[in-house]
Amino acid sequence: MLTVQEVYDIIDGFAPFASQESWDNSGLLVGSMTHPAERILTTLDISEEVITQAVQQQVQLIVAHHPVIFSPLKALPQNHPVYQLAAHGIAAICVHTPLDIAPEGLNAYAHALLKEPLSLANQQSVLEPSWTDGRGFGWIDVSTQEWTPCALAGVLEKTFGTVRYSAKAVPIRKIAYCSGSAASMLELASARGCDALITGDIKHDRWYAAEFENMALFDCGHCGTERFAAEILAGQIQKALPRVQIIRNAGKNPAEFWVGDEKA
Repeated sequence: MLTVQEVYDIIDGFAPFASQESWDNSGLLVGSMTHPAERILTTLDISEEVITQAVQQQVQLIVAHHPVIFSPLKALPQNHPVYQLAAHGIAAICVHTPLDIAPEGLNAYAHALLKEPLSLANQQSVLEPSWTDGRGFGWIDVSTQEWTPCALAGVLEKTFGTVRYSAKAVPIRKIAYCSGSAASMLELASARGCDALITGDIKHDRWYAAEFENMALFDCGHCGTERFAAEILAGQIQKALPRVQIIRNAGKNPAEFWVGDEKA
């Protein structure tokens, strides 16, 4: 019988849990290591929809990117996802910052997606190193052609689904990227000579900061830049366990977008 421990060890091999940031909460968050894991579901978030699917399809283990427990719990009502997981006997492993910085993780996956459409020269360097071995958050690369913000936004929309971008006309060659919410890295990217930063969850003041830094800024959404987590996790687990049954649920943005009189 396949157990949670075996799946945990496989994940630890390509995205070591010891590499998580001090503020993170990655690891086995619900269930025990001896829990069976014959049916696995991979996803970005452990949402109500994901739990419902897991129950219906008799999933024993969910492997997610975002931690189902992040802040300390002071109560556990019946509608909380942790309560629901425990009530249905479903274990949960969450792989947050380890998947962000893994050599085969989220940021590396995005680089592979953008390499051809952005004509990247494959001169990768880590945007924000966080470990002595060179691992860290995001990447920097150089395009072999010059982009306008509008033209670059068009490519990003096709890759990530949605994009907001700064209107300042800045010629773009050197590009910084970090999945999730990394607008705080704007000044770092600027100091390293980047012309643009691509990330998600950009707050109002960061757009003005980009103007002052004379940089282009692109918001492709937290969900948009990380919706590949389910595929990455499933692929790595399946490679080690080719016969295990894995269900992929990429998840969806919990917010709708209104355009005119209809939802986008």
